[in-house]
Amino acid sequence: MSAFDTLPSDEQARLETAAVWWQRLRSSPSTELSAEFLTWIGQPANRRALDAVESTMSALDDFGATPKILDMRRSALTRLRNAGVKRWAPWQGIGQIAAAALLLVAIGGGLWYIQGQRPTAYATDVGERRVVALPDGSRISLDSDSEVEVRYSSAARTIMLDRGRARFDVAHDVTRPFTVSAGAETVVAVGTSFNVERLGSTVLVTLIQGHVLIKGASGSDGAPRPGPKPTVSLVAGEQLVAVRNATPVVTPANLDAATAWEEGHLVFRGEPLGEAVQRVNRYTDHPIVVDPSVASVRISGVFNAGDIGSFVSAITGYFPVEATTDSDNRITLQRRS
Repeated sequence: MSAFDTLPSDEQARLETAAVWWQRLRSSPSTELSAEFLTWIGQPANRRALDAVESTMSALDDFGATPKILDMRRSALTRLRNAGVKRWAPWQGIGQIAAAALLLVAIGGGLWYIQGQRPTAYATDVGERRVVALPDGSRISLDSDSEVEVRYSSAARTIMLDRGRARFDVAHDVTRPFTVSAGAETVVAVGTSFNVERLGSTVLVTLIQGHVLIKGASGSDGAPRPGPKPTVSLVAGEQLVAVRNATPVVTPANLDAATAWEEGHLVFRGEPLGEAVQRVNRYTDHPIVVDPSVASVRISGVFNAGDIGSFVSAITGYFPVEATTDSDNRITLQRRS
């Protein structure tokens, strides 16, 4: 029994479909904009499957002739003969079926990749910060209420920021790219330090030291973005702001403010109240609600993370904003009447 056979049938089918899509995209790149593909790739699980196939194919050249892969090849072809070709009926054609057979080898590799490199999740609770030391000497500093998934292999170091904010201090290793994905954006770095933050539908990447490339694979909600995929280069002191359905912009960053959270401070410099509260809410079990009438009010100041009372007091003291608290201790900020 191969590793592929140990997976649930729905995961097997998903990987097989991802392999066929991979082949179709290679032979016809315009397929990427087809309604059929956009619908399929819109599901996060499908995107992960396609990523696994792509990663495996990238690494396959390094060990394609090893006994393990040759065994996978034999197993995959046997499986294909036993299973028939009905699953690929919509894409009939001997060439495509043969390609799919070869891609099953990649699926075997993909399973080797997936099973051997199942992600390790690191998360923080509300009010908690944590530093994670990775095997290669890299470090991840997690802000409150944040989570990452880490996959390390012989060919790549892959991180997914699922929520919140984190700083990455990357150990230099040119043979294994260090990538961080958040929403649609993927940061590629070799020996550098940077922050990545998910703030609603916005992704922010702040480069503290070194050099990174940021590849936009799709919309910030994970949905594919039509047209060319932009790649943005950052130098230290710059910040990329990627907003859903908009072209990313690069702006100068105040590094002291951008890294203050590591010392337990939140620094705002003319930020909209709505965005500031999203960051404040990482530190409380009773999130503040911001009425749209005051969400765009720009605020400045330095606050202790988790000190919700002082934050609300300052906002209502300096701006035409009032706070009301309901029976569930939920605070709402709205325009003062």
